[in-house]
Amino acid sequence: MQFLKSMRLVMISLLMVATCQQLYAREISMLTVEWAPHYGSELPEKGLTTAIVKAAFKAAGHSSDVDFIPWARALKEVEEGKSDIVMGAYHNKDREEKYIFSDPIYFLELGLIARPGLGVSRYDTLRDLMPYSIGISRGFANSEEFDNANYLDKQVATFPNLNIRKLFRGRIDMAVMNFDLFRYEAKKEGFCISDVEFMEPPLETHGLYLMASRNISDGEKIIRDFNQGLDKIRKNGEFDRIVGRFRK
Repeated sequence: MQFLKSMRLVMISLLMVATCQQLYAREISMLTVEWAPHYGSELPEKGLTTAIVKAAFKAAGHSSDVDFIPWARALKEVEEGKSDIVMGAYHNKDREEKYIFSDPIYFLELGLIARPGLGVSRYDTLRDLMPYSIGISRGFANSEEFDNANYLDKQVATFPNLNIRKLFRGRIDMAVMNFDLFRYEAKKEGFCISDVEFMEPPLETHGLYLMASRNISDGEKIIRDFNQGLDKIRKNGEFDRIVGRFRK
């Protein structure tokens, strides 16, 4: 009898928690800019970052939607509390005064991609790359160390896609590019990305974050719920499944 009473109390407690979560659950409004392949209105599922964010909010009991507008306007509207979230921002100290940052959603990697058949997949120092021709894009900043490495054989192209073509045609040994952008553009050009090597380590890694307005009453809770949802989908494998869909 005592066991049944205890079980009844446990069930009531769980029901109360679930009811409270349902009562709080709401639509999260997000703003960002068009930035393929990471997010965009015309991309499948509105892009990898969007798919991850929506899944994390869903795991936390919230629905969410994103609108794509100019970046400066997105920052201003969220700062003023007209919308809840800026999706896909880099972290810096100055922004902490106006926004509440989430845990990193996803990491963007800038690095070297080796041509098919080159037979290398990593390096220890940049000087290890001296035997190779490396395609870079005019006007693009890479890592400070790489940009200052004047001893490397760097071949400048007028735009990134030209380096993709040169890489697959064997005219250069490596190209420097954001890894996700390379995958996206190479597939659009009809190349098989499984033939190349994404060199380790990357030249630079940047996290993408959510930024919640400090001018809404539940900004901290929204971010806390998102972080919990993100942790949940990482642990149950959904995060990796989403990334896998976009890297096919």
